[in-house]
Amino acid sequence: MSKYEVYPSYRDSGVEWLGKIPEDWEVKKLKYNLTLQTDKVTIINQQVIALENIASWSGQYIPTDSKYQGDDVEFKEDDVLFGKLRPYLAKVYQCQNSGVAFGDILVYRPTKQTESRFAFYAMISEAFIDIVDGSTYGSKMPRASVDFVSNMPIVIPPLQEQQAIANYLDIATAKIDTLIEKQIKLIELLKEKRQAVISTAVTRGLDSTVTMKDSGVEWLGEIPEHWTIGKIKHYGIYRSGDFISADNIEVEGNYPVLGGNGLRGYSKAYNLKGNYVLIGRQGALCGNINYSKDKFWATEHAIVVHNNKNIDVKWLGEILRTMNLNQYSVSAAQPGLAVENIINLTGVQPPLEEQQEIAKYIDEKTSKIDNLTTKSTKAIELLKEKRTALISSAVTGKIDVREIA
Repeated sequence: MSKYEVYPSYRDSGVEWLGKIPEDWEVKKLKYNLTLQTDKVTIINQQVIALENIASWSGQYIPTDSKYQGDDVEFKEDDVLFGKLRPYLAKVYQCQNSGVAFGDILVYRPTKQTESRFAFYAMISEAFIDIVDGSTYGSKMPRASVDFVSNMPIVIPPLQEQQAIANYLDIATAKIDTLIEKQIKLIELLKEKRQAVISTAVTRGLDSTVTMKDSGVEWLGEIPEHWTIGKIKHYGIYRSGDFISADNIEVEGNYPVLGGNGLRGYSKAYNLKGNYVLIGRQGALCGNINYSKDKFWATEHAIVVHNNKNIDVKWLGEILRTMNLNQYSVSAAQPGLAVENIINLTGVQPPLEEQQEIAKYIDEKTSKIDNLTTKSTKAIELLKEKRTALISSAVTGKIDVREIA
């Protein structure tokens, strides 16, 4: 924040977490500048907003099929919505039109001396959220009380200054959001490229000059002429892991516990040793592919593939990943993947030496892609931190953005 000016003079706010504020700013309880609305809905055909429609920390609207619930609170344009369930999620929204809010949402209407957008930024600032979150009750579903939120102190500059700060933050956060969106799109492109690299390598091989033949399998298409086609049960033996009590799974321990979606924790015992492919067999993400090494405990939620000697573990995992085994799960309250439903699927098999070359190629290529993905992920984190810090500094008067606005 060093590039920003500060105000000419400051005074003690009288509130520890606010610290010093500009001389002519006031500290007031939120309820004196934003009135809590409790009027129930009278018109049903309006926009409906639930917590799921509000993006954390940005206040952006997320379209869903939220429906009228019958006991909801009306809001109008420029009202500010605040999610009191799990306040750490920072679900705050500045209303662009009239509608209905339902669930754990408080509806606040700014007074004439309060700029709606400034109030939004003040209520989504990190310090405000942290204090409210620290007041919650209930362990599984922590909520903030209406009285606590309404009595929260906020800093109120003169109206014209509120508008100038809000104008600046609108522009500055929009620029940051654009940069974040670009990084998100880049990550998606990298994800697609990663999968394309793997899919091409395990189904086409690395030699583009080799003679091809029709595999007779729709998802495989043409494959190198010297590769063989067969059931994937010939890759090895498929066995489910063993039950382990949740009481025996710890945060730290000697041996990793691997379930359907990877690492679940650690245990004092192990049931397998070595490098294996594990297939998730339960839950929405069944069909997931993970790898083991050394000693570990495979739970009953994972299918462990004991590969044959002519099958490379890394190649095996990537060909199974490419097959998208999740599509063969049995639909139920808890989707599951049965061994008998997948072992007779048709796969392809190159010679062992070629499998190893393909596995090495995939490791090299995906490592580079993963490094780029990590950089983009870190860039997003830094941009979000910058956004949060900028809002907090501006609405508490730690920086002066009036001239910039």
